[in-house]
Amino acid sequence: MSSAGPPYTRIAASLREKIASGEYPPGSRLPPHRELARTYEAAQETIRRAIAQLQAEGLVETRGQHGTFVQTRHSVRRIATDFYQRRPATSTEPTSPFARSVEASGGHATWDHETTHESADEHIADRLAIQTGDPVVVTRYLYRHDGTPIQTAVSWEPAALTAGTPIELPEAGAAVGVVARFDTIGQHIDSVTEEMTARPPSPAEVETLAIPPGVSVLAMSRTYYVGETPVETADIVMAGHRNLLAYRLAVN
Repeated sequence: MSSAGPPYTRIAASLREKIASGEYPPGSRLPPHRELARTYEAAQETIRRAIAQLQAEGLVETRGQHGTFVQTRHSVRRIATDFYQRRPATSTEPTSPFARSVEASGGHATWDHETTHESADEHIADRLAIQTGDPVVVTRYLYRHDGTPIQTAVSWEPAALTAGTPIELPEAGAAVGVVARFDTIGQHIDSVTEEMTARPPSPAEVETLAIPPGVSVLAMSRTYYVGETPVETADIVMAGHRNLLAYRLAVN
C-alpha cells in the first residue's frame, strides 16, 4: 500500500482494489472495523473514514449492525453518440433508448408510468416554446434494471402536437420511445439537447432509488426538437452509482 496521502485514503484505495479484483465480490461482507483496524494498523476512526469514502463512491453500503457490504451494482452503460439513434425497421432492438441500454448491459428493463393532463408553468412553457398555461401531457416514470430502481423521469409534451393522435398518451400507443413515437405522426426529431449536473439526492430520491449515503445523483434536463421546435422536454434523475455514461465524439 502506497504511503502517499492520508491514511484513510490509502486504506480506501486498498479496499477498492480488493473489491475490483473480486477478493470482496458483490454482496459480500467486509471484515468488521476492528479487524480492519488490526490489518491496517490504524485507528477505528480512520477505518470509518475509509469506509465512508467507499460509500460515497457507491461501492459499499452499511446495513446497521449487520456490517458493511459490497454493493451489488446494476450499471446501465449509456453510449451518448448512439443513445437516440433510430434503428432500421428490420432491427429487433427496442425502440426505447433506456431499454436498449439496459439490454446492452445484460439486464431487463421495466418501468412504471403515470400520465396526466396539466397546464404548463412558466419554466416548462419556456422549454417547450409555448405559452404559460397551455395544456401539456405530463408523464412520470420510475425505471428499473432487473427490478432495481435506477432512474426517474418527468416528461412534458405540448398537447397541441399530440391531441387526437395515436401517441397522445406516451405509453398507450404501438411505438415506444420519443423518437419512434413522433415518427409515427410525421414529426421527425432531428436533434436533442442535454444539460447534466451532479448533486446530492433529495430525501425522496434517496428512498425511491435506494441511494447509499454519500452517493450523488446525475440530474439531466433533456429536450427533443423537430427543426427548431421543441416537441418534448424531460427532467431525468439517475442514481450515480448505477449509471455509466460513455462518449465517443468525432474530432474535426
